[in-house]
Amino acid sequence: MSKEKQKLHLAEEYARRVRSGEILACEYVRLAVGRYYRDLDMALDRGWLFDRREAIRAIHFIECLKHTKGKWAGSRFRLEPWQQFVVWNIFGWKHADGTRRFRYTYIEIARKNGKTALAAGIALYMLFADGESRPEVYSAATIKDQAKICFSDAVAIVKATDLKNYLTPFRNSIVYDLKGGTMKPLSSDYGTHDGLNPSCAIIDEFHAHKDSGMFDVLKSAFGARRQPLMFIITTAGFNKAGACYAYRDNVIKVLRGVNEDDSLFGFIYTQDSKEEWDDPKMWSKSNPNLGVSLSSDYLADQVKDAKNRPEAVRNVLTKNFNLWVDAERIWILDEKWMECIGTTPREELKGCACWGGLDLSNVSDITAYVLLFHENDHFQLLPYFWIPEEKMQEKIRKENINYERWVAEGYVTVTPGNVIDYDFVKADILRIVADYDLQASAYDRWNSSQTIIDLQNEGMVCNPFGQGYGSMSAPTKEFEKMVLTGKIEHFGNPVLRWMLASTVVMTDPAGNIKPDKAKSTQKIDGIVASIMALGEWMTAQASEDENPYNQRGLLQL
Repeated sequence: MSKEKQKLHLAEEYARRVRSGEILACEYVRLAVGRYYRDLDMALDRGWLFDRREAIRAIHFIECLKHTKGKWAGSRFRLEPWQQFVVWNIFGWKHADGTRRFRYTYIEIARKNGKTALAAGIALYMLFADGESRPEVYSAATIKDQAKICFSDAVAIVKATDLKNYLTPFRNSIVYDLKGGTMKPLSSDYGTHDGLNPSCAIIDEFHAHKDSGMFDVLKSAFGARRQPLMFIITTAGFNKAGACYAYRDNVIKVLRGVNEDDSLFGFIYTQDSKEEWDDPKMWSKSNPNLGVSLSSDYLADQVKDAKNRPEAVRNVLTKNFNLWVDAERIWILDEKWMECIGTTPREELKGCACWGGLDLSNVSDITAYVLLFHENDHFQLLPYFWIPEEKMQEKIRKENINYERWVAEGYVTVTPGNVIDYDFVKADILRIVADYDLQASAYDRWNSSQTIIDLQNEGMVCNPFGQGYGSMSAPTKEFEKMVLTGKIEHFGNPVLRWMLASTVVMTDPAGNIKPDKAKSTQKIDGIVASIMALGEWMTAQASEDENPYNQRGLLQL
């Protein structure tokens, strides 16, 4: 059968429906699906292949297993489309040598969506059907009781199926004598972990881990295996300073294309904002099993209880809607931002009028300068970034941010040493603006330096720009509006994209908004500089016309 006429597998149909919008999905699920399609297009160039037969084999194996509790006890597993898509990716993608591409999988989803059953199914497949010699499968958690949840489900499944003819369950292990394989629960209170040689590790409820110790131990023990699998499955948690949130952050960066990791598959089901927890139409974003393993009535009861008992809100947001409780709402969705990649050739901007926004860093961090152009009722953003070399290396090590790639591609300029070289930045800025008709540049009045004086002495107009609500609210609102309506263009700069994704906005009682550097998850200097540049343009227009915004139809403040 030709590829064109080949019937779509349920996993492929799920991806198609997410991409088309037929299935309501959050940003991260849409990004994961988009990545899947991009990978299919570039597979040959990257030395990958997709083994449909192997993917279907894994799905079929898991669907031959049986539920052991609840209303479906005794009936065979029926993987929901989203679960099939997960298994499809893990076991379908191969390197040219036939080994699995994905060695690490991160699944984050609200409770009661079948995550433990899926983990148990994958664990048994890795023990019995993966073909590994002397497989070692571990169900890992911080404490013994948690580690045994997935393990106990696996034991019950073995006893309820024909697997009992091949696998022997004991109190703390499942033994596969024919292949010399075992599955065991593993926790930090189990004692020493010396001698581990895992072929598969299931890390359950990673959010409860106080550090990355368990992950690191298992990862370091993977070395003797050709294609090990780390399967992390968790709900959201409360600790954004913990190991799980840090790993989640890297997953999101990979999905957005900020970082590259071809061995990592990530799938995050969550609400796009906290406000959606009160909207039943949005609940499927974090609960893809809605109507299957949990009902709308159940979620409605949880929301009602939380409204009557404020102390229950944290748990409901986290466990039922998979929201990290101290995470702010997504300000501007990544897909909206990427729709604004401009069609205006950068060369055509030479000689054009522009306004600048300069966010000078402290001595050891990133500095941002953004030029804003206005032509034909559209705006173009042209950002520039600088970072000290030693600080860059530190951030690569600690935060896993792909600065080296950004530098190689010309998006970030490195200054020598461990502190920012302001003379270097000043010379670079003067070289940059020489190509344009620069009107004025805004800068943070609380972070002025000799650099500003030097730039003014070179003939640049530099105006201080307040960082409070009074100065920042109008341009911040207008920036948001321009992105959502497609009136602002950018050139796909990945640094600016990363900063936008990290931006948290604060709102005062009067409804004014501004970016909040303290609460934002990463650096946002480029976005702040962009907003200041827009504010500088707005100020210039206001000086020309008493009521410019209404006449131009640009501002609805």
